[in-house]
Amino acid sequence: MLKEIFETLSNPILYYVDKAGNSVFRNYSITGYTGLLYRTTIPKANAGKILEYRLMLDRYLKISYVFIPVILYFIFIHVKFSLFGLLFFEFLWLVLVNSCRLYCSYLYNVFLARNLGKFEYTKFAPNVPKAKKEEFAAVYRSKIAVISIIIVLFLFPAFIMQYVMKLSVNAKKNFHQVVKLSDVYFALYPKSQKVYDMRAYARAMERDYKGSLSDYKMVLELSGKHFGKQDYVRFANLLFMQKKVTTPTDAVDVFNEYVTKKDLSILETSQMLWIKSIFKVENNIPEGIVQEYDDLISSLDSKDTDNQFYLSSDKAYILYLMGEYASALEVYNMLVSYAQGNQKQYGKQLVSLLAERGFTKKHMGDTVGAAMDFAMSQISPAELPKYEPSYTDQEFVVDKF
Repeated sequence: MLKEIFETLSNPILYYVDKAGNSVFRNYSITGYTGLLYRTTIPKANAGKILEYRLMLDRYLKISYVFIPVILYFIFIHVKFSLFGLLFFEFLWLVLVNSCRLYCSYLYNVFLARNLGKFEYTKFAPNVPKAKKEEFAAVYRSKIAVISIIIVLFLFPAFIMQYVMKLSVNAKKNFHQVVKLSDVYFALYPKSQKVYDMRAYARAMERDYKGSLSDYKMVLELSGKHFGKQDYVRFANLLFMQKKVTTPTDAVDVFNEYVTKKDLSILETSQMLWIKSIFKVENNIPEGIVQEYDDLISSLDSKDTDNQFYLSSDKAYILYLMGEYASALEVYNMLVSYAQGNQKQYGKQLVSLLAERGFTKKHMGDTVGAAMDFAMSQISPAELPKYEPSYTDQEFVVDKF
């Protein structure tokens, strides 16, 4: 089937007279009845008039073959990318191109019938030597190769621009150039997560916080439900930029909106909750933090003791940062007891838990209990301050590209 279509498309012959004296014109079909038969020999003058009309239609059809994909391409690169959208545009391209072909076929058939009378449908099969068919095929393959080269040449500058942007971000710190190049890139090429990441960073460095926020939102939408390593930076900077543009409360709301769009594992969910909780503590928005930890822990399978342990550790740490020392101590007591009973699995964690519980007791005025925990942790006095729960004020996260 494909071989037949290729031979039909590569064959440039539009008219021939068979051995029986019948005249056969080629129509616009690529399979099946590809010819229009007249059971008479058409004079060359009459046939020439028909073929001139056919060549005129072919010129218009070739123009449509160029402009339809170009127009659809530039529309496609400026809409939100999705697999459904890609399939839709491919379907639309096939519909429009074939519609143009069908319309040309209709005009050609009408022209033939008006000038030469009624015709019969038949197979367009001129007697062409094998060597000639191979020549036709070679010419057609050359055209395909030329088109492929043109497409590659069009796409090649995209890689050059990405490289220059990467160099400008990492080495030269020429952020203005990154923004300008990315604008050109997005005018010519499909959306790229990497380019959005670089432009978001460059805009942030130029204090264009609204533009940077917009880019982070776009790149999170582009990545769809998938959650990757780069998303940790994106979500952290999303919080930072939204806070810059509006308020910390709005930042948390936007953060929640985009997190719910992702398919997250328990580990990834806990890490996102950690980022948000630290942000809320820093910006004095404690409402809902503990409840979210409780909800996540209760959603776990009863046999998933590892995640229960680590999430409870995070919860205790956050409670300490919130100044809820009594609640934090209650959780630390449970964790220390469990870790002491499972030292093979949680021996390393026990060291830090004892130190954190010691600091908690110290804040509650239990200096004796604190000293006992510090001693049990076997951490040197010089190193001990490093184990006190703390956080640093959120800053823009700079990443390498």
